Amino acid sequence: MKNNILSPTILIIAGTFISTSCTTNQLPRVKDPTYQAYDISGERGYHVAFELSHDSIQATALIINRIQQSISNENKVGLKYNVNVISQSKKILGFKPKVTNQENGILFKTDTTEVFKPVDFKLLSK
Repeated sequence: MKNNILSPTILIIAGTFISTSCTTNQLPRVKDPTYQAYDISGERGYHVAFELSHDSIQATALIINRIQQSISNENKVGLKYNVNVISQSKKILGFKPKVTNQENGILFKTDTTEVFKPVDFKLLSK
């Protein structure tokens, strides 16, 4: 009786592992990931730019210096992304950035889950 329950469980776990590892291999390559800090009249944050090798898997959010920012369609032109990540604002009443413990990277939305890809963003000097 134990063998009947154990075999399907092992197959399900193995199938999940294989599908997750295959999804990670299909993630687009991130080209020229850069960011630049800004401080404009009471608002601080980062201008983040990067390009993806393909868009078959959608980029939904990015994390830079522990701040998570959603990516909208307005941030995308072709395969290039330009995202404004606000870290502090006196202009927006009650603004609080979404803080996370993850390292710098990009979140991608697949059919079944969100996948995190670490990215080494390069700081551009002014």
